[in-house]
Amino acid sequence: MRVLVFIATVACIGAASPLLAQERLNPDPRGFISGFGGTTKALGNSTGDVQVEGGVRVAPHLMVFGNLGHFQDLHGDLQPTLDAAAASLATNQGLDVTSTGTIPAWYGSAGLRASIPLHGPVEPYVLGGFGFARLNPKAQFIFSSGPMPDGSVPSEGADVTSAIESTGVFTQPVASTSSMFTTGAGAQILFGPHWTFDAGYRFYRIAANADLDSTPLKSNGVTFGAGYRF
Repeated sequence: MRVLVFIATVACIGAASPLLAQERLNPDPRGFISGFGGTTKALGNSTGDVQVEGGVRVAPHLMVFGNLGHFQDLHGDLQPTLDAAAASLATNQGLDVTSTGTIPAWYGSAGLRASIPLHGPVEPYVLGGFGFARLNPKAQFIFSSGPMPDGSVPSEGADVTSAIESTGVFTQPVASTSSMFTTGAGAQILFGPHWTFDAGYRFYRIAANADLDSTPLKSNGVTFGAGYRF
């Protein structure tokens, strides 16, 4: 709903601009480059998403595109592993810890982007692509109560991650690369012959990672940005 409201608002602003005279617009440019920012939601958690995207025309109103982006934190994909480790420590060691972690991720993909020509400054589009995401997980355990595997009792709130790792009870997941599929839709608002404002929706599906979760990570994102057409 927020995506639709955002797109509609930008469309109204664009339609009112005196720079949007129809004769000055290029309905089918040779290519584009854009920068985006937004919010992605996965497994109930939200994180920042930024990316740079560019494309070149290969057929009327059809472009091959490529992008490079960064998710600030996809820790929802790490949480099942952390919860299982904390439960095992509580059951087998009598150790109560709070588990948390982060998964920043770089990603890149390429695919096809088709625009829908309309009479006016608003140009809707749909896209789909395939690529890879580089996940860099980092887990952390905070002590609550009970004896550590070596018999010590740290102060409450202490970071005991390294102590737990040294006993072999838990091993930090290593950085890994997973395949990724993305699809989405949006609209460009044209300001004159070259400059655009963009609002849209992206769906990402990152393949399952045995070190993190046994199921694929699916996320939904709202993006907005500005670009240049040539």
